Amino acid sequence: MVGEKMELKLHEELQRYRKEVIELTQTEAAERLNIGSTTLSNYERGDREISLKMLKLFKEAYKIPTEETNRILFGEKAEGYTSDPMVLRESFEDEETAAIITMLNDHPKLKRTLATLTYQTEKRKEKFANQVNQTYNFAQDW
Repeated sequence: MVGEKMELKLHEELQRYRKEVIELTQTEAAERLNIGSTTLSNYERGDREISLKMLKLFKEAYKIPTEETNRILFGEKAEGYTSDPMVLRESFEDEETAAIITMLNDHPKLKRTLATLTYQTEKRKEKFANQVNQTYNFAQDW
């Protein structure tokens, strides 16, 4: 039925958005939100209330467009109201890429390092990426 409202739960919608639209694991999403995986799990199960402040963090971390946030908040069906998941995912990836480019422009040494890396063999690029990931994980745990 056109204009029909459906009772949707905020925590279920945010979980669906994470899984189906932006395709992040719970661990990746928790890192972006700067919370633990257990805390995110509690939000997604509805065991922990999502405050306005936390909702804003979800919106920023997941790059949820305002119209999609409104749809989620008002419990409206996704069909016919908003962009399909592929369009939302592309928008998410575009915003993420823009943020990465900004970071590279703000940190010229990192940009030069990555530019130099583009001339290396695939094996060397893979080794570098693995080392960066290990360093990042170490810093997160520290």
